[in-house]
Amino acid sequence: MEITGSQQIKAPRQRVFDALFDPQVLKESIPGCESAEYVENPDGRTGRELKLVISPNVPGLKGPYTVYVRTGEVVAPERVVLLSEPYNALGRIKASCTITLAEDGAATTNLSYAAEATLEGKIAATPEIVMKNTLKLALDQFFKNFEKQVGAITA
Repeated sequence: MEITGSQQIKAPRQRVFDALFDPQVLKESIPGCESAEYVENPDGRTGRELKLVISPNVPGLKGPYTVYVRTGEVVAPERVVLLSEPYNALGRIKASCTITLAEDGAATTNLSYAAEATLEGKIAATPEIVMKNTLKLALDQFFKNFEKQVGAITA
């Protein structure tokens, strides 16, 4: 399943890029996020991961869920790939999201994203159109919230 979108953010590209790694900005941007903090990788890989505790407001998917997000490719300040593989009794979601930032003048950034997810287990039985629409709404809400949070950051 693939989901794409974009958001114009009234802030310089470097500020937007830096905010993508700020746990407080992410906590305030992710719908249903109760906490966000960097932790040492729980799976034994080197490096840190962002640990999120999320209680989504989605029927049948009440939480809380603990989700770990790590970075893949990082090209500062223009692109970052985020990777996650949350799982529970319903199954696993293997997800990646490539976020690209392009300057649009000195004080505006065009953010575009391309997310890809593979569902395994019982959750894979959910019709793709239902899951895709739910994820698209959540991503769009995240990026709208993110735009507000980045706009509130003073230089």
